[in-house]
Amino acid sequence: MSHECTTSDCQNHTSTYLCTQCVRDLQAWLDKIPTLITELSVTIARLDNVRPPSAGLNTGGAPGSSAPINLSALQLQENLKTVWMDAKEYAKDSRAAGLAWLIQEWVTKSELLVSGPEEPPVNHAANRERVKDIAPPMPTRKLVPWLRLNAQITVTGMDIRNWARRGKLRAVEEKPTPIYHPHEVLDAWYETRKEEAR
Repeated sequence: MSHECTTSDCQNHTSTYLCTQCVRDLQAWLDKIPTLITELSVTIARLDNVRPPSAGLNTGGAPGSSAPINLSALQLQENLKTVWMDAKEYAKDSRAAGLAWLIQEWVTKSELLVSGPEEPPVNHAANRERVKDIAPPMPTRKLVPWLRLNAQITVTGMDIRNWARRGKLRAVEEKPTPIYHPHEVLDAWYETRKEEAR
């Protein structure tokens, strides 16, 4: 039986809880996880954001005997280890939209911890101004490839829906399918990058 995808504002029809496009988006995030789990091991031992040796619970050793570790990286690594299904399997779960959002959050935070908040060598301000002048509002399915080609950034449909839900982005029209100004999507992307870099 066909019904609407459970991802917020998606409205594509599907026989599971996620449509084909949302399954593809989720699988792209899932494909990053094995490498991130390995790379987080290095970050966990890195001393740039660590618990002091004497902090936290004492498990019976002498005070200060615990090795310092990056607890944020350790928590994210443990979170990612709980992700074991592929996107098509998650799509069968009634909580699929929420799980997809959570997985994306974990992956995004892990990538920042592993690589640091370095900006790519792209002039984002110029991009936003150029896009504002040349691009009409469009639905998510057209925005994603358009931004990749014209603004040199990778944004998923899930990103756009999350930003809309959080109030960082407003649709120009809601029905039948939400459409967004590309320059406003760029603003939301840039704002999110700045927040994550703090």
